[in-house]
Amino acid sequence: MTKGDSNLRIEVETLDSTQVKLEIEVPAEDVNEALEETYKALRTYVSLPGFRKGKAPLTIIKSRFPEHINAEVIKQLVFPAYEDALYDEDLIPLTQPTFDPPLDQLKITENQPLVFTATVNVKPTFEVPEYEEIETDKTPINVPRENVAAHIKQLQLQSATFDPIEEDRPVQASDCVRIDWTCVIDGEVLDNESAQDIDVDLTSEDYHADLVAGLIGMRIGETKPIEVNFDTTHRVAALAGKQATYNVTLHAITKKHLPELDDEFAKDLGYETYNQLHGVIWNNLVEEERILQIEKQKTEILEQLIEKTNITLPDDLVDQYVQQALQSLHKQIKAQQQTPEEAGINMETLPEELRRDVIQQTKQNWIFDEIADLEGIYVSEDELEWEIRRAAEQQNRDAKKYADLLKASNRLEDFRVQLQHEKIYQFLIQEASAKKSLIITG
Repeated sequence: MTKGDSNLRIEVETLDSTQVKLEIEVPAEDVNEALEETYKALRTYVSLPGFRKGKAPLTIIKSRFPEHINAEVIKQLVFPAYEDALYDEDLIPLTQPTFDPPLDQLKITENQPLVFTATVNVKPTFEVPEYEEIETDKTPINVPRENVAAHIKQLQLQSATFDPIEEDRPVQASDCVRIDWTCVIDGEVLDNESAQDIDVDLTSEDYHADLVAGLIGMRIGETKPIEVNFDTTHRVAALAGKQATYNVTLHAITKKHLPELDDEFAKDLGYETYNQLHGVIWNNLVEEERILQIEKQKTEILEQLIEKTNITLPDDLVDQYVQQALQSLHKQIKAQQQTPEEAGINMETLPEELRRDVIQQTKQNWIFDEIADLEGIYVSEDELEWEIRRAAEQQNRDAKKYADLLKASNRLEDFRVQLQHEKIYQFLIQEASAKKSLIITG
C-alpha cells in the first residue's frame, strides 16, 4: 500500500487534545493479497516430507504454518496501514501506539477485512500568536563615554610600573609593595594561589582586606604569616569559605607610575593611535551590549510565546523525556567518577527541575517548528556548511574533520536546529513590537 491509500477506512476519535483513537479497516482484497504473497514465500523455502521444495500444496502450507502466516501478514499490513492513517489524517505521533486487539491476538481471515484500533498520543494543534503581540526591548544601544574611559583606565592600571622607594619605614595603607606569598589551606600549599615578586597596590579593591591589614606595618625583608578568611561566595572555589594562611615576604615598598594616555600608550597595546584604541574599545563595548540585548530579547520573546500559545503536553511524553534526561545525566556523572553530591546535583529536586525544563524546551521546539513552516525559515545546505566552517575556525579545527565529528556523534541535526532557531529568533526580534517605556508625569 502507498501513502494515502484510499482503500483504507479510517475513523478518528479524539480522546483529548493530545490523544486519538484510530479505527482502521484494511479491505479484504488487501488481506487476500498479503496472504497470497506469504503463502508463495513459504512454499519457496520450506521443505515438507514427500514434496519437492516449492511444490507443496497451499492447503498443507496453510495447515502447517498458521501462526507464522498470521504474524507475517500482520507485519505486512498493520504498521503500513497505521502509518498511512497518520499521514491521511495529518497526525504526528509522539509515543508508540497501543493496538486493540493486541497484535499477538489479532487474527487474519481470508476474504475478511482486517479491523483494529490504534490509540496514540499525537502532537496537538495550536495557533501561534500574532507577532506584533510580542513586545521586547528595542532601545537603541548607547555606551556612555564614561564606560570607555573606565575600560581604558583598567588598561592603564594593568600597564603601571612599580619602582622601589628608598625610605626605611614600615608599610602604610597608601603604599604599593612587592612581595612573595605562598597560600596554605589545611596544611597544603596551593601553587595556583601562590606568587613571587608580585606588585600589590594596597589601595586596590582587588586584594582581600585581611591580607592588606596584615601587610600594613611590615618592613622590608620581613616574613610573616597572615590569616585570611574567605567568604563562601568567593569566586575561587578552592578558597570559598576557607581560612588560608599567606606566608608573605616583603621585598620592597614601591611607587606606582601610570603611563600617559597618548599614542605611545596605544602603540604599546598594538594600536596605531590613541584615537584608534578609543574607537576599538567603544566598538567592543557596543558589541557586548548588543549581544546582551539580543539575549534579553530572546528570553522575553520566548517567555511571551509560551505564555500566549495554548499547548498541552501528554504526561507520558514528558515522563519519557525526563527519564531520558535522568539516564543521560547518570551516565555523565558515572563517566566523571563522581557522586551526584560531588557534581552539585540535588537528586530530590532534580526530577521536577528536569520536568520544567522538558516542558519549556518541548513547547519551544513545537512553536518554532510551526513558525518555520509558516514563514519558510529553514537552513540550507550552503548555510549549514558555512556555519560549520565558522564554528571550526573558532575552535581552531579542520572544517571537514569537524563536520565528520558532528555526523559521527549524531549532533549534525542538533547543529542545524540550533541554526534554524537563531534565524527564527532574528525574525521574531524584527517582527515583535518595541516595549513601551514607562512614562511618569507629575
